[in-house]
Amino acid sequence: MSSHSYRTLPTEGQAKTYRCKVVGDSTAKLLVGRKFQKVFVRETSGGGFTLGLSTKVAKKIKSGKSYDLRYDDRRMQVIAETFVETVQGEARLQVGTIHEYEPKERWAFRLPFSKGSRIIGHDSGIDSGAAYGGFVLVLFCVMALPGVGDRLGTAPRIESALAMMSKNIGDVVYAIRH
Repeated sequence: MSSHSYRTLPTEGQAKTYRCKVVGDSTAKLLVGRKFQKVFVRETSGGGFTLGLSTKVAKKIKSGKSYDLRYDDRRMQVIAETFVETVQGEARLQVGTIHEYEPKERWAFRLPFSKGSRIIGHDSGIDSGAAYGGFVLVLFCVMALPGVGDRLGTAPRIESALAMMSKNIGDVVYAIRH
């Protein structure tokens, strides 16, 4: 026997819509305004979900408006359709899926002494290049510190490289001005 129990609910415009209850972790995040609100996915169907949410969150949601939903490593845009009967003080909202976003690529720093375990993981996006550059800059600065850099033998090399770069930049600026 499967871990899901299925049932049908009649809706307007269709004879029957097949829904299945969600078993296990059903926690999701719904972007309402500027904040993500914690909701629970109670049922799934081919065209959307039934969400369980607190009455406080339910007051902020308007039918016919689209929201972003994050559930089960998926990001999607949903539209609030109708509120259905409240179950044990929990408001129930039926939402339809408008668009499912492509999954983001993940990247992580792995250091030699970490034996392949993940140290820092981030979603790739606009700021991923800046995060990588910042990590390299911090690593560079640590290797240039007097105590650490002298023991590793990197401080004199970094100092000579910076001196050479500043001289070259100075020559370029002088050539541009004259």
